[in-house]
Amino acid sequence: MLRLISLFLVLTAFNSIATDYDYVGELNKKRLVLNRRKKFPAGVNLYLMGPVGVAALSFDYFITPKLNLEVGGGFRNFDGDIGYTFGGKYHFFGKTSTNITPYIGVYSGFEYTGTTLRNYNLFIPVGLHRIKRNRFSWSIEAAYQHNSYALEQRFYGGVKLGFRFGFVKKGLFRK
Repeated sequence: MLRLISLFLVLTAFNSIATDYDYVGELNKKRLVLNRRKKFPAGVNLYLMGPVGVAALSFDYFITPKLNLEVGGGFRNFDGDIGYTFGGKYHFFGKTSTNITPYIGVYSGFEYTGTTLRNYNLFIPVGLHRIKRNRFSWSIEAAYQHNSYALEQRFYGGVKLGFRFGFVKKGLFRK
């Protein structure tokens, strides 16, 4: 009788471990589906007062849920001078299903001088990024900026409005 009770307890323990393992596996799969940075990695944005200057259009892509690269171009000033930007951001809670994440980034601004590209700007933003359920996104940030055209280094604020695109895999990412 003691052997039968022991066997019952061992089988119950294995069953609960297997159930917990399946539950954890399902939880990880659900977390993957809920992570909008993973689900919608590509985005097109309107960037106001960002690393280019006055306004820019940009394309960004999450290489991983924590690492985002961005390239863009727009107006450096109200005279219509064109600037380009390239940079990246690190999202602190990027691997979680939280849809608003704090980040820190580094961008560099360039301009075409007629013969070469010249670096004129270093932009280091700290901000919050949110991807909404309908795939619209926004970011708000404060940034340290070193600009060749400014007399002194200064702090800036930036706002980004965008739309995210995803890659739907059959059975894994459903709307």
